[in-house]
Amino acid sequence: MIKPYIAGLLRRLGLLAWMENARFFLYRIGYRNTNKKFLSEHPGIEMPPDFFLYETYLLNYEYYFKDGCETAREVVDLVKKHLNISQPGSRCLDWGCGPARITRHWPDLLPEAELHAADYNEKYIHWCRSKIKGIRFEQVNIAPPTLYPAAFFDFVMGLSVFTHLSALNHYTWMDELHRFIKPGGILFITTQGNAYQCKLSAGEKIRFREAKLVVRDRVKEGNRLFSAFHPRPFIESLVKDKFEIVECIPGRENQKLPEQDTWILRRLVGKDRVVE
Repeated sequence: MIKPYIAGLLRRLGLLAWMENARFFLYRIGYRNTNKKFLSEHPGIEMPPDFFLYETYLLNYEYYFKDGCETAREVVDLVKKHLNISQPGSRCLDWGCGPARITRHWPDLLPEAELHAADYNEKYIHWCRSKIKGIRFEQVNIAPPTLYPAAFFDFVMGLSVFTHLSALNHYTWMDELHRFIKPGGILFITTQGNAYQCKLSAGEKIRFREAKLVVRDRVKEGNRLFSAFHPRPFIESLVKDKFEIVECIPGRENQKLPEQDTWILRRLVGKDRVVE
């Protein structure tokens, strides 16, 4: 496959960000008419700036809103199988909320819960605070610690967050998540697992198949171009002695758009150990 090698060359030459900006403008032109139509049909919906959408999802207003709503509902339904997060006082956090694609739908789905969201991007948080109601938005650093109290949250969601972190921050954030999630609370994350091998170069595949984390850096950590790929044994080792693996849903393989793995983890209580 040629694409990983071209991307790798651009990354080493420092040209990847320039190519992404050019790609953004092409997408903006391509979606201009459909996005205008969506706004005319839904005048009451606040939409983030176009570049926010491009950085975090797709530059398609309808997909951003409708897929965000569907994903929010799917996540809540999956978590409710293991923990009642609808009851009054439940504290829920969208860790790495971006421009609130998922979070903005939580007030309708979890009206009795105390809702929080956090992101390292100051611009995202500023927009969310000004446009999205019913949620407490906080800016956090790309690396912990945070100001959240210990054992504070019943449920934390991190969709495609570990996918943009360095090897070191996989460990520091897992420690921090373990700290501020209540014993018995749920952590819901997604990772780029086995289905993403189609995106890897030959050398990256060797590392991946050795159960080692694969990281593409040379750009700012947290950015969509900073990418990490996660063999299942790596995640199992990462969460060991902190979280029980309640459910793992492998992503389906698709050469054009592979799916991420979904992990539902329960914060261990006392001297419990991970269930194999």
